Amino acid sequence: MIIKKTYICFANIISLPKAEVIFLSCPGYAGNVLRVDLSKKEVKSLPLDKELIRDFIGGRGFVAKVLWDEVTPDVSPFSPDNPLVFATGPLTDLAPSAGRVTVGARSPTTEIHGDSNFGGLFGVELKRAGYDMMVIKGRSEKPVYLKIDENGVEIRDASHLWGKGVYETIKTLIKEVGDLDAHVACIGPAGENLVYTAAIQSDYNRSASKAGMGAVMGSKNLKAIVVRGTKETKVHDIKKFREAFEEALRIYEREPTTQLGRTVGSHFLHSVHNERGALLLKNGRYGYLPPEIFSKVDEKAVNRYHIKSTSGCAFCYISCERNFLVKSAKYGEFMVHGVDYYGLAPQSYRLDIFDLEEALYNCRLCVDLGLDLSSSGQIIALMMELYERGIVRKEDLDGMELKWGDSEAVRTILEKMAYREGVGKIFANGILGIIRRFPEAEKYAFHVKGLDNIPQDFRAARTYNLRYAISTRGADHMRASGLSKLGGAIAVDDMAVSEAIKTFLIVENFTTLVNLLEVCTWAWSAYTSSFEAYKAKEKVLVDLYNAVTGRNVTIDDLYKACHRTLILERAENNRYGLRRKDDNMPRRFLEEPLPTRPGQAHPPVTDFDERLTWYYRYRGIDEETGVPKKETLLELGLDYVAEDLERRGILGR
Repeated sequence: MIIKKTYICFANIISLPKAEVIFLSCPGYAGNVLRVDLSKKEVKSLPLDKELIRDFIGGRGFVAKVLWDEVTPDVSPFSPDNPLVFATGPLTDLAPSAGRVTVGARSPTTEIHGDSNFGGLFGVELKRAGYDMMVIKGRSEKPVYLKIDENGVEIRDASHLWGKGVYETIKTLIKEVGDLDAHVACIGPAGENLVYTAAIQSDYNRSASKAGMGAVMGSKNLKAIVVRGTKETKVHDIKKFREAFEEALRIYEREPTTQLGRTVGSHFLHSVHNERGALLLKNGRYGYLPPEIFSKVDEKAVNRYHIKSTSGCAFCYISCERNFLVKSAKYGEFMVHGVDYYGLAPQSYRLDIFDLEEALYNCRLCVDLGLDLSSSGQIIALMMELYERGIVRKEDLDGMELKWGDSEAVRTILEKMAYREGVGKIFANGILGIIRRFPEAEKYAFHVKGLDNIPQDFRAARTYNLRYAISTRGADHMRASGLSKLGGAIAVDDMAVSEAIKTFLIVENFTTLVNLLEVCTWAWSAYTSSFEAYKAKEKVLVDLYNAVTGRNVTIDDLYKACHRTLILERAENNRYGLRRKDDNMPRRFLEEPLPTRPGQAHPPVTDFDERLTWYYRYRGIDEETGVPKKETLLELGLDYVAEDLERRGILGR
């Protein structure tokens, strides 16, 4: 069966040579991989491997396999041989809230496995153009952009776009291709200048912001990708698919967080994390804001600027996105698209900034420059503490004072960072660059493996936030994403550690499945209210996948693919030299209490090693080295990984 999609085409600009398109017999997949070599100016369309579908399902799994196969330790992040991979999933363009894409490469931020994930409609268009995955290698001699549709692929000159911000780039390209239904993924000046926290921005409000994917794109002299597709998506059993689709909607309606998403978006987390005393204030020295201060930046204050819109991701049932219209006496009227809790908090109260108009203006600047909102804010917070402690001085900062709450200084830093001007060069090399320049910073820095994606203090949720330590791309809240209290039903931190980590694995498994299928983390995993809801969502995702593909898999089959993906990413990092010592936590979490309300504090985490050991035990990882056990690799069908690690002297050492 076929699901029809209709678009209005405003212009038919050019007819390109049609790429060879080979479709598999597996519905739900477009059936093709687009390979682009920018050095040779070559474009190929190759069939999607059936074994790739069987073993890795889609999305993040596809990315993991390509990076293992094609990136050896001698391939540096900015090497032309480092592939930039965009991968959709089998439910992209089909299921409720299913418009995600994973972008992967060896990360310049961490120099290990790197990937990021974004929504919107770019992934839908890529799949409709006939491609499940796009692998870009090489380096163009001059700036270029890709124009992709079902008629072919064209490498076009982008010299006129180089140096332009995200907003102008997208507007120019949509006008240039003459199709308002085309969708753009591009970089700003930060990506062009190889800033380690550079993002890939799609359609103003969607961002692949983690692990420096924008810098990898910039290293290839690739300014943008414009994609438009009208192909029809095949479904194996339309009747069963409709039944599963409708059941998914019923599950959404039962979830209390669905209404939260519609009314306040992710910004309800300001209050959730403040109530738990987990806000990471003053670079993690405090966790709680009293009501008279917090009311300036809570979800009510934030949503005063929100304007209703219909710009949710593909087939979105929740529409958690917040678009803000600010009428500022200082900056005039401006729009900020799609800023969520995770982007606004690091640009506001985590820097001691309580004027939301200032924070939102800086958020807009970050988007236009192509900077990761979260990482840039966290880096500046670290430097503010270093300046406060006298570790960093004015002469290190181009004569600038970097004091808490100074939004003008923040704005100056953001601009200098994006263009690598003056002191911006220090910030542009990420948190590890700061530590190399100021070794004492390691005491105060919030990162794991060089990534600083930490929105909630570990000391406030010891089980749930183990996710920062074990994430294969570095400190990350998105590798195991669910409500840390599971709706208040279970006090996970009060369980025996062995049982608590079993609970953690339920969340990690399900989140990984969401990443392979490329459905929305919010709608499917992040704010699931109970274990019963997890089970209901598991069942409906299996039903959707089987109805779409006709493969008749079980949830155990899918979770085995999730485990395989997690272990393959870990093995990739082991090749780069990572071991157990690298699955760590920032020192402040382990050594200092976190003050909350007057006279109260979360104690430092003293049982971290025990938690990590139990995690390794359940995942089949050697407890001393952090390297997957050989029997685990063989059980998962990763014989080729075991052989590679043995040949390098890594396995069994």
